[in-house]
Amino acid sequence: MGGAAQFKAIPEAGKLRLPAAYVVPAEDVTGEQKSQTDYWQDLTEGFSVIVVLSNERDEKGQWASYDAVHDVRQEIWKALLGWEPDSQVHEIQYAGGMLLDLNRHELYYQFDFTVKYEITETDTRQQDDLDGLPDLKTLSIDVDFIEPGTGPDGDIEHHTEITFQE
Repeated sequence: MGGAAQFKAIPEAGKLRLPAAYVVPAEDVTGEQKSQTDYWQDLTEGFSVIVVLSNERDEKGQWASYDAVHDVRQEIWKALLGWEPDSQVHEIQYAGGMLLDLNRHELYYQFDFTVKYEITETDTRQQDDLDGLPDLKTLSIDVDFIEPGTGPDGDIEHHTEITFQE
């Protein structure tokens, strides 16, 4: 599971003062290639915000974790939901959340988000290859008329060239 693998490194690597938040990449889900002549494919990119909250008892002796998760979720939603990070992506959407770990001192909660993106020819090698080709300057056309009974005979009956101006 992606969340668990990403979470595993946080207690070891991240020691920020609580409350803390870590943004980690999540799963990418792709659609089918939609074009036969260039590149056009839907991509749903996922990322997660993992928050680490204090799970110590409050003044009443109760665990404050539920309210804290709710409050943090509201703040994260206000910051991210509906935001379009750049002109090539759709708005960020909430995809759910889950408790990752809970002990007497800390609560780890993961909020998942997605953003839709279209992979186009500008993102691929194909566009670089096409950009490297020389400009088309001349188009040559050879026509072999088809005989109704026997089909093409291999003789070029008409030839034309079209020269493009720069």
